Amino acid sequence: MKNVILSALSVVSISMSQAQSVDFSISGKIEGLDSKVMFLNIPDEKSPSGFRRDSITLENGSFSFSSKTDNFSYLIISPGVEKIVKRVGNGYYPVKSSLLQLFIYPGAKIKVSGEVTDFVHAYPAGDPANNDLASLNRSINPLTNRAVNMNVRIANKLVTDSVVIRAMKDSIEAMDKQVVGIKMEFLRNNPSSAAAAWLLSDMMIRSQISHEDAIDVFRKFDTGLSDITYYKEVDARVKGILTTRKGDQAPMIESMNTPDGRPFSLASLKGKYVVIDFWGTWCVPCIKGMPRMKEYLEKYKGKLEIVGVAKESDRGERWKKFLNDNQGFAWHHVLNASKDDHVLKYNVAGYPTKIIVDPQGKILDRFVGEDDGFYARLDDLLK
Repeated sequence: MKNVILSALSVVSISMSQAQSVDFSISGKIEGLDSKVMFLNIPDEKSPSGFRRDSITLENGSFSFSSKTDNFSYLIISPGVEKIVKRVGNGYYPVKSSLLQLFIYPGAKIKVSGEVTDFVHAYPAGDPANNDLASLNRSINPLTNRAVNMNVRIANKLVTDSVVIRAMKDSIEAMDKQVVGIKMEFLRNNPSSAAAAWLLSDMMIRSQISHEDAIDVFRKFDTGLSDITYYKEVDARVKGILTTRKGDQAPMIESMNTPDGRPFSLASLKGKYVVIDFWGTWCVPCIKGMPRMKEYLEKYKGKLEIVGVAKESDRGERWKKFLNDNQGFAWHHVLNASKDDHVLKYNVAGYPTKIIVDPQGKILDRFVGEDDGFYARLDDLLK
């Protein structure tokens, strides 16, 4: 594939024709970083998990690290500092302001500077994409941190006065809206930035942007970004928005990625109502809903079929084990694949997502989350 060299358009120079991974480097000094090591997961399509774990040794906040990559990728690094972890009970808020964020790509030489207070106020530099990401995060990280600190205080019952709590929740909501507003402004002002392509993909996954706004922003992006993975993902999601509305013919699902390796085709189920269930073994609500799904499959036997499309971070080992251990969930199962990404094709962001398809193959409805309305809709259709 041709090289993408668009630095004049605020895009890093990314060689997509590399036969093997190329080094990238990250170095810098972060004030207030009192840990001995930082941790990171480097995206890697060759790894069974989709990434490879690594660590960065620190000496008085200074570090130098190099590894290999063959793609332009968003990377997060955990500083390993307890004071920035937003703990609630036995868990914590996984907030981005507690992470060092940057982009890697073949040949990148990234410099990092800043400080760690009760969040990571440190940012990358060295190329247009990282400079753009730094500019964005300098604006939103302090706001995100203030909002999550308030959430932590409320969740840990450090504040008990109901009037104060209500005022804090109002402030959190206002800051969340401000963050989204800053992101929207960044998208509209940087149509040629690789950072904007990543941001739009991230906002669509998190449902932080309406379908209409996402389509409008994407149509104004520079097509010179089209070789970047995040641009391709947004392109697929936009197509999914436009082709999976109520009344649209359900996009085809054909796959050999089944538990027994036999081919599956959605077309083979025409003549029956079909539920396409997007789920994952990591998704607790998805798993909790399966017994009820089984009840409905038995209740409307001969009229209803279920197709489970699993989104997994590995190559399906956990998925196969789960189905083997839970053989009562014996409907059609397909493992989502990057080469034929049904999650993007159907623009799925939340899990579970259940899509009802009529006997002619047309989409009737979509439900996100474990929703009683989904089962009521099935009863209306199949009684």
